[in-house]
Amino acid sequence: MSTVKNPDDFCRYGVLTKDGHFVIDPVRLGAFFREYAAIKQTPDLRTTIELVRTLGIDVQAVEYLETGGVNMSARGTWHIHYSDKDKPATQKFDILHELFEVIQKNYNVLYPNYPIIKEPYLSRYADRFAAAALLPQRFFVERLVETGCDLVKMGETLELSHQCLLVAMQRHLGHIPFVGALYDFHPQGGIRSRYMTNDYVASIIVKTGPARSLKELCGLQSEPVLKKTPQSGSLVCTALYGGYSVLYSDNEDKGAQSVLVRPLFGNPQKPYRIILLALPNDKVIRFSPQIDSIETIVVNRESSCPSSHLCRNSSSCRWKNHRR
Repeated sequence: MSTVKNPDDFCRYGVLTKDGHFVIDPVRLGAFFREYAAIKQTPDLRTTIELVRTLGIDVQAVEYLETGGVNMSARGTWHIHYSDKDKPATQKFDILHELFEVIQKNYNVLYPNYPIIKEPYLSRYADRFAAAALLPQRFFVERLVETGCDLVKMGETLELSHQCLLVAMQRHLGHIPFVGALYDFHPQGGIRSRYMTNDYVASIIVKTGPARSLKELCGLQSEPVLKKTPQSGSLVCTALYGGYSVLYSDNEDKGAQSVLVRPLFGNPQKPYRIILLALPNDKVIRFSPQIDSIETIVVNRESSCPSSHLCRNSSSCRWKNHRR
């Protein structure tokens, strides 16, 4: 694609070859970028930087950002800065996130009648673009099946963040009710000898269209809420205090969700992140390769929480009142 030398050319080329307003669809734009860059598998950080630079964009790691990335235009050149403190998996995602915003801004200049995408939609679209650009569909689905939706293993082998993988799962599992969430450790009230559920906050939540009506994933787990802490007595609470993964799968209720909650440990003391994945019961076999490789407690209609002796809020535990 020798005619593409800068973001303006990229936008013009897309309009000419894709029948117009393809930029409004981040997934289609991500696929177009893969076509332009000839991406067959997930590129590493160095390749990602080189591909973005072919559009005439200056890409640099910087110290002044604690995390994430920013974009700006100076002296006729676009610049993308990303934090040098983040891991390569996060850096790749952030660079492509910022690339989407650069393309949007260029498109708005070239075509003033094009509707401007504003926050919070701009960030959501940028995330979808990054995931679509990094993960070709067939390649990703194969990895998903092989690992049993194991975000940890895929993150390590593909050098991708858990956030990126969740966004990709939302896209590729769009035909079924799927919910995914990450709870990250953000201690409240200073350092204590014992962490609590309110030290963990939902940092990202994805769900497919068929899951929009879900209010409760199962009798022990309500739908996660962005920027909220886990409920006392929930499966997330159980996994947090127990220090092991928890699987809820009610074989008697075919319409219910199977929920897998997995804590990730940076040190022996406390999890730095908790992953929640929910799929329909008839799809739970997809978890099998992952469950075989981690310590998992299977729960169903029990009335006693396996972590109650470690929980500070056991008196209000939902296990005593959940549906049977």
